[in-house]
Amino acid sequence: MEEAAVAADDLSGQDLRGENLRGRVLREADLSGANLSGQSLNDLDLSGANLSGADLSGAVLTRVDLSNSNLSGADLSEADLSGADLSGADLTGANLRDASLARADLRDANLTEADLTMTDLGGADLSGVEGLTEDQLAEASVDSNTHLP
Repeated sequence: MEEAAVAADDLSGQDLRGENLRGRVLREADLSGANLSGQSLNDLDLSGANLSGADLSGAVLTRVDLSNSNLSGADLSEADLSGADLSGADLTGANLRDASLARADLRDANLTEADLTMTDLGGADLSGVEGLTEDQLAEASVDSNTHLP
């Protein structure tokens, strides 16, 4: 079965709660301001996507490819991003409160002013992360397997 391509601006600002996005090609898609709260998006390729200002609260994003994506100002509170690839992602001002980024790849991501309160960073790779402060780390949960910058 062929994957259906999504034009870059098709999903901007849309309410996608409950929509089945499996099998959709969402690389570089514009999902800015979209409501994806509570969605199960496991294993999707969202690399290079624009998710700025999107609501992903409570979403399940395990093993999702979000490399080089724009998640600035996105609400990822209580989201499960375990094992996700967020390398090179822009998470400036993102709300990651109570989110799980266990074993996530955050190499070279931008975490400037991101809310990491109670965020699980156990085993995450934070090598080369920009904008990460000691105050943010103090609010998050890290373990001996977390790769700090």
